[in-house]
Amino acid sequence: MLRRLVIGGGSLAVIGLAKNAGKTTVLNALAWEAARSGTSIGLASVGVDGEERDVWSGREKPPVFVPSGGLAATAAPLLEDRPGDWEITAITSFHSSLGPIAIARALRETKVKLAGIITAEQIRETETLFLEQGVRLMLVDGAYDRKAAASPWVTHGAICVAGAVMGRTLGEVVHRTEEAVRVLTLPGAEDPVLIRAGETARATGCLVGVRGGRVEELPFPSLLSRPDRLREHLSSGGWSGLAFPGALTDRALEHLSESGLPLVLCLRDPTRCFASLRSLRRFTRAGGQIFCLRALSLKAVAVNPVSPDGWSFDPEEMKERIREVCGSVPVLDVRREADPRPLSE
Repeated sequence: MLRRLVIGGGSLAVIGLAKNAGKTTVLNALAWEAARSGTSIGLASVGVDGEERDVWSGREKPPVFVPSGGLAATAAPLLEDRPGDWEITAITSFHSSLGPIAIARALRETKVKLAGIITAEQIRETETLFLEQGVRLMLVDGAYDRKAAASPWVTHGAICVAGAVMGRTLGEVVHRTEEAVRVLTLPGAEDPVLIRAGETARATGCLVGVRGGRVEELPFPSLLSRPDRLREHLSSGGWSGLAFPGALTDRALEHLSESGLPLVLCLRDPTRCFASLRSLRRFTRAGGQIFCLRALSLKAVAVNPVSPDGWSFDPEEMKERIREVCGSVPVLDVRREADPRPLSE
């Protein structure tokens, strides 16, 4: 499974469903598999990864592995920790509080702290620089609570990591994973009118409605700015769909449900959905539907049965329970299904 993910090329985001879920372990397994298969890689992070200790708990964290010849995008001063390991090949156009962001090639197997990239635009520019230097696979670490790295406008696919740290019981972990997978696999819109509404909402930053087969901008900046007036507007009749550029939350779905209309919604992409599984099910049971202007390609769900807080679950049981709620999305346990070579110092 890891080999298929690696040789496919493109760009792949790795996102954790909770802090300390095991995201770096998955990232390292992918990097080592790339090295074994001869796939050239570039590494970047939206946020920070590879620090020696967690800034909140003080726990020791695994380093980010970079194979010989691999590229990394990070704040230039961070490369000074291992100066003989790196050759800087490019300086990007953006800076961070830590200094300019550099592209560097590993002269030998090494490790790196990834930091300094904070926006989707910077990830896209980094990918362009990687491609110019022969990178076939870009791995993007999506720091906890940074789902933007998995956006289909940013990367070609994503792996999400479900760890035992997500709950004291396996049932809780399974539920939270199901919630995340349900959101990340929201389907892409196919109706031409709904797509046009979604594109208009993305371009204008405004709410856009569909009525009688026509696309109309609504006089409201967001779903929550004047919910009473929005419900009144929608109750005027004929509205079948609604597209918007912002986030979909439980509160927004509640207001839409109160309109009494089985609306079809169009989001920019699945990373804009922050609604709970309970709210999503209530909305769809009432006849509502949710689509995205661009769907996300969820390549796999990785599981980690061990929590750094001191508890663990049976690996096979966890994998099987997670598989039951993931539909056609593959489930893997890289600690047991891969054997990455220990990082040399």
